[in-house]
Amino acid sequence: MSPKQWKPEDVSRLAHGFWASATLHAAVGTGVAARLAKKGPATAEALASELGLDPRATRMLVIAMHALELAVKQGEAYALAPGLETLLDPDAPRSLNNMVMHMADLMPVWSHLAESVRSGKPVEMPEKKDSNGEPAGRAHFYRAMRDIARQQATGTAARLGLASGQSLLDLAGGPGVYGLTFADETPGLSATVFDLPGAKPYFQEEAALHPRGGEVRFIAGDYQKNDLGGPYDVVWLSQVLHGEGPQECRELIAKAASVLKPGGALWVQEFVVDTEEPKHPWPALFSLNMLVNTEEGQGYTAADICGFMENAGLTGCSYEGPTREGSPASLVKGRMP
Repeated sequence: MSPKQWKPEDVSRLAHGFWASATLHAAVGTGVAARLAKKGPATAEALASELGLDPRATRMLVIAMHALELAVKQGEAYALAPGLETLLDPDAPRSLNNMVMHMADLMPVWSHLAESVRSGKPVEMPEKKDSNGEPAGRAHFYRAMRDIARQQATGTAARLGLASGQSLLDLAGGPGVYGLTFADETPGLSATVFDLPGAKPYFQEEAALHPRGGEVRFIAGDYQKNDLGGPYDVVWLSQVLHGEGPQECRELIAKAASVLKPGGALWVQEFVVDTEEPKHPWPALFSLNMLVNTEEGQGYTAADICGFMENAGLTGCSYEGPTREGSPASLVKGRMP
């Protein structure tokens, strides 16, 4: 593949690309998107009145939404573009509202990326609390992970070869979407979700929506300090390694391997970095997200992950490709002899 021949307009488009992202963030953050999703078309003046927004600014926002094809115009009223009614309705099963707001939470940090590249350190931001006294953005984070997992989890149990009678650990599973979905799709599967105590309310919230939610166990703990239970036939480790440095990854993979039964499988889902012929820019960009937000986190290649597995005594490590066609997330598998 020949390298892209850049033009001035390409550089300009990339340089101000965050304008479009910020417009989407504002549409969700102000409630405009949710209002249009739930009640249908409205004029800018009506939106401003209902939501307590500035009329002039609201008109400018919906005009920009229209220009970005986030909205369609119907006379003087605006409606969400087709498909967005379910994606931007905060109460819809396929909603991405929390993912959008999580990205908005990250924007101030990303604006200091150059500083992190110079120092090699994460960006230091003043700690903020939400109305419940929790770290600002925590709810967005957990629910964003939930929303993203919902897009990926369905059908993945068959890809992993899960079967009745097996036991599965969804390690650092957060809201437990994967463990819960795998249990729904695999009658007779015994599933356990392990994560920090702060994740439990979000797990309970999600479990209430699943047919077998009441059967899936949640263990509250710190994977660096506490026992993981087991042994298990399968350990599922999704989007965890990128938050840790190489040594911590080796230790975590070793701990996951230690609770596998003989012949058991460890499946890692990650934004696997391809340094030669990247099929998707997301893994490399996500690695930068770890740079600005964590002390040692980064994206890892398939060879890196296989190295962690081999160090833990797992064999037959293989890169299994994208979790879904076109997805930036990929699967790597290792097996306990």
